[in-house]
Amino acid sequence: MRVLMCVDSIEDIEKLSYLKSYFDVVEDFNITILYISDPTIGLAFGEDNNNVHYILPDQELIYKQELEEYASCVFQHWLSKVKFRHEVGDRVRVIKRVMQQEQAYILAVTWMTYRKYKLSKLRIHEILFEEYKYKSR
Repeated sequence: MRVLMCVDSIEDIEKLSYLKSYFDVVEDFNITILYISDPTIGLAFGEDNNNVHYILPDQELIYKQELEEYASCVFQHWLSKVKFRHEVGDRVRVIKRVMQQEQAYILAVTWMTYRKYKLSKLRIHEILFEEYKYKSR
């Protein structure tokens, strides 16, 4: 089973790390961790919409590297079954394309990300992780 895990932050990786429990019980369980950069923060160049390349600010590339390194730590025992991908573009379009390329059947995402980017448009199987806020008494 292939899962696409869409993240925006280290906190998202931490919340979605509960998927680790499936590595030992689901045969052929694989995760692609996807971080998508906003195309408006960089410089785009190319001949057409299908062949656009981006130059992103160093700050964004450093942030992407931090996410990738954190994901490697969280999933260190299953690195052969976990892949990190970085893409630039419209979230819904990128997720659709990457799900097809990776042959992923399920999208794992936090509820906040799901609502923020209106991912219900995708009409796919998803696992939504709720952000709980605990109150002290």
